[in-house]
Amino acid sequence: MVTIADCFVCGRPSPQRPALAGLEQCERCAFVTYRERAPIDFSQLYGAAYFHGLSYPDYTGHEPSLRRSMRRHLEQMESFGPLRGSLLEIGCAYGFFLDESRRRFSRVVGVDISASAVQCARERFGLEAHAGDFIAIPFAEASFDVVCLWDTVEHLKSPHEYLAKARRVLVPGGRLFLTTGDLGSWNARLRGARWRQIHPPTHLHYFSRKTLEALLVRVGFEVLGVETAAYYHSVHNVLGTLIVRGGRPGVAARYALRAIGERRARRFGLWLNLGDIVFVAARPSPSGCVA
Repeated sequence: MVTIADCFVCGRPSPQRPALAGLEQCERCAFVTYRERAPIDFSQLYGAAYFHGLSYPDYTGHEPSLRRSMRRHLEQMESFGPLRGSLLEIGCAYGFFLDESRRRFSRVVGVDISASAVQCARERFGLEAHAGDFIAIPFAEASFDVVCLWDTVEHLKSPHEYLAKARRVLVPGGRLFLTTGDLGSWNARLRGARWRQIHPPTHLHYFSRKTLEALLVRVGFEVLGVETAAYYHSVHNVLGTLIVRGGRPGVAARYALRAIGERRARRFGLWLNLGDIVFVAARPSPSGCVA
């Protein structure tokens, strides 16, 4: 059945057809999204349980691995110019990336919908972190040199509004960096509805490189580069993620973790890059926002 709805990428009412796993795809631009069946309480959805057993096996327990991945992000960012000035991270969670960024930036600020995660970031690292919806927080325009969204844009109810505000808080010549799943990657196409990134309602939006660039251009950005992102995973994190997702792989992972032992599984890890997570660098377009 075809429905007509406003497309976040096209910016106008567009025919939507059923797509993978209960999702909808725009006939005009091929953007894939999840339409809410009922209102989502995002502060409840991203409570403490989300980071400990609901979506992640043990987010804070994998801090060393997460920090290694965040340092890799900083290296990728640096290839697009010197890192200095002020940085804002939308979706800062427990503050690991912000804490790593202090070595390069004079001011780092975070915002996250998870009050428990933000409280931890403040208390443990003394970070300037705000609990709440980025749209509702009155950041001054042209107040940040860099804005980052790491695996965040797919979670946002109205991604065009968040990216448009990110553009407004950036200084002229500032930079935006983000990562998200790539629905057009070989791995996503091969896995189809079983692709690991498809799990609404936490992941609401599924971009390809083409639709992500179209959205960024729509809200007034110029894309500087698109790469893939690598992440460091401990053996414990890999097995724990399979356990959280359940099914036969989860059962096998549970036995494997028992055989290896938790302590050893946390000690060893590896870099993974399946080519299905994109790293995007952009800057405000001189022509301004066209949304």
